[in-house]
Amino acid sequence: MFYSHISNALIFLLDGILTFSLSVPASANRLIDSSSPYLLQHAHNPVDWYPWGEEAFAKARKENKPILLSIGYSTCYWCHVMEREIFENPDIARLMNESIVSIKIDREQRPDVDDIYMTAAQIMTHGGGGWPNNVFVTPDLKPFFAGTYFPPAVFTSVIQQIHDRWAQDQAGITALADRLAGAIIQIKQQENDAASILPEQPTIEALLQHYGDYYDNRFGGFYQAPKFPNEAALLFLLDTYRLTHNDVALHMVRGTLESMAQGGIYDAVGGGFHRYATDAQWRIPHFEKMLYNQALLARAYTELYALSNIPESRAVAEGIFAFTLRQMTLKDGGFYSALDAETDAVEGAYYAWTDAELHDALDKESYAWLAKHYGLAEIPEIPGHKHTDGMVLFLKQPLSEIATAAGLSYEEMVKKQQAVMSALRKARGKRLLPHLDNKIITAWNGLMIDAFARAGQCMGRAEYIQAARRAADFLLANLRKQDGTLYRTWRDGKAEIAAYFEDYAFMIQGLVSTYRATKADTYLQAAEELVAQAKKLFWDREHGGYYFTDGSEQLLVRMKNAVDSALPSGNAVMAHALLDLYEITGNAEWKQQTEALLKAFGQAIKKDPRGYTHMMHALLRLNHLTPAAKATQQPVETATLQEAMETKAHVQVSASEPKREGNCLTVTVVLDIAEGWHINANPASLDFLIPTSVDVREDSGKTEAKPAYPDASAITTPLGDIKVYEGKISIPVQVTLPGGAENLRLLVRAQACKDTTCLAPSDWIMPVQLK
Repeated sequence: MFYSHISNALIFLLDGILTFSLSVPASANRLIDSSSPYLLQHAHNPVDWYPWGEEAFAKARKENKPILLSIGYSTCYWCHVMEREIFENPDIARLMNESIVSIKIDREQRPDVDDIYMTAAQIMTHGGGGWPNNVFVTPDLKPFFAGTYFPPAVFTSVIQQIHDRWAQDQAGITALADRLAGAIIQIKQQENDAASILPEQPTIEALLQHYGDYYDNRFGGFYQAPKFPNEAALLFLLDTYRLTHNDVALHMVRGTLESMAQGGIYDAVGGGFHRYATDAQWRIPHFEKMLYNQALLARAYTELYALSNIPESRAVAEGIFAFTLRQMTLKDGGFYSALDAETDAVEGAYYAWTDAELHDALDKESYAWLAKHYGLAEIPEIPGHKHTDGMVLFLKQPLSEIATAAGLSYEEMVKKQQAVMSALRKARGKRLLPHLDNKIITAWNGLMIDAFARAGQCMGRAEYIQAARRAADFLLANLRKQDGTLYRTWRDGKAEIAAYFEDYAFMIQGLVSTYRATKADTYLQAAEELVAQAKKLFWDREHGGYYFTDGSEQLLVRMKNAVDSALPSGNAVMAHALLDLYEITGNAEWKQQTEALLKAFGQAIKKDPRGYTHMMHALLRLNHLTPAAKATQQPVETATLQEAMETKAHVQVSASEPKREGNCLTVTVVLDIAEGWHINANPASLDFLIPTSVDVREDSGKTEAKPAYPDASAITTPLGDIKVYEGKISIPVQVTLPGGAENLRLLVRAQACKDTTCLAPSDWIMPVQLK
């Protein structure tokens, strides 16, 4: 471990003080003028809080006092506990005000500061850490002691002992702080490797093996409880299956996402996911809901649906989007940050149910159905803290299996489930809603814009594409400065804090996906402009890669942060966005920039591929690119069955009006291939060529489609004689529909080739209107 050069003697400065690895009102103090909901929660504490800034630093230097950096966020449960027990206590506040300078920091507004001092906490607690993160630093901001949640008596002892030790041995504390600061700088600069290399296939295989080794075959997910969704791994495995047909990768994703959807981590009543589960079976969540989890998981469920046509996957994705639009969307289009875990100081109170409450909310038949198919998991009690009497709903088996056992269609069972959950949602709506953090964060909005745009295309949902457009338009109008640079946050009409690199990267990806869904050039142009801004502000011209900050503020170290955390790293997301731009435009410069970015972290990736999972995902995509790739998808919101879908792949696709007789449907797909180009016949002549294919899908997964592919012509190529389609061809498709079929859609795939050049395979999705 890279902390090993720091001796244990340096870790424990304060004898007899326990450290804890749990994560966490008077006249107004200086926080009252903040826009941060987290800082405003502490604005009436008797603690003489300062926001991060020179005023606090100058006071510490002038009075020669150590500083407490108390870092958290507004929906952090243990932050609330610590405020109630400690920062609202006038006696403890008096001791703090006399002994130290206290600075309160919103980690979501200042992720750069949070990252540096979380690294300090992890060093000093042997890999622990969490929020609230309480780090004591010297007046020049070098850390010397850290912990997370402290009980009141322990925290009082910590403050008193730090005060005494500072008076008795300031030189010793300063020397320790210098060594710890040096260690942080070394850790954060280890990605600056001048030996640029592009990791090879064995590194990808090693990462796949890692996830295979740590996969939970019983309950899905990776590693031990507490279990996090690990979205970067899921997205990597989904693309591994899409690009290589690795069935094991799909098995791990499907097992994880299905288990999560059945567990209490998924809010079956209101939609959306809680942040993580405290148990191995995904039943007991930590109840806060973060925008970034909704975005990444909505994308994962959408992609699983696209690859497997599992209706439950689509239903869960739609549940996430419904929750987001209902509870986390600004009327003007942006997306709020988070919902709290607690209500009235009780974690989970809003979401949990007693049996009596379920009885009251449901009629007799609905209660019997719920009791048969859902279980109730007890929430463990935390000594000394308020505890809800309610329990967490979880689904006992997949809804499709319940439907089969009952002799019903999946659609019929869904209607029953929705009726029950609608009644529970109505009853729950009478409860006090948890605190909503209503600030708009550029990076997190970029993730959700991306998710809505992708799902709109995949599912043929125009309202999702519209949600992506409205949010993108809001951010471009309100969080982009006149000089083209971005702000980090917006709240109550005010944008502030210069954006970090992840804000640019995530926003670029969202804009690119919105362009793909709409073909509106304004989004592509804005994305390309932000790429140029990001390179100017953040690119390391010596070692390559993007710094997290623009360097305008002097911190302990300027880091890059290419390692994934709860979010994929900004450098990794940028790599994906550059690949997207290459696929859209065919401009080789985008591919070259991707390669340079991946090479910059090549050595670090080889040493720790799991830490760079989303970067490895980009490498996987790069390895499977076809030269001169082109965009292929028409916007779903304007595509109809009668309209041709023009692409840059030299193929136009259209379809006839469907003709229906009973449960049989006939539709003809027409492909008009540009002169001098051809597409591969079905079946393809060689294994590595992509055959032209037509399929029809519907949510139940029971639709049967039988396309009649036409006779092909033979041409001679450097690869030998192959069969192709040229000119205009028609492919009639006979479709057998299940009862109650809806959301019917045509899927067309073709690969355009000319001479020795083949473009990337192109996909079209066209809704079929059933009459």
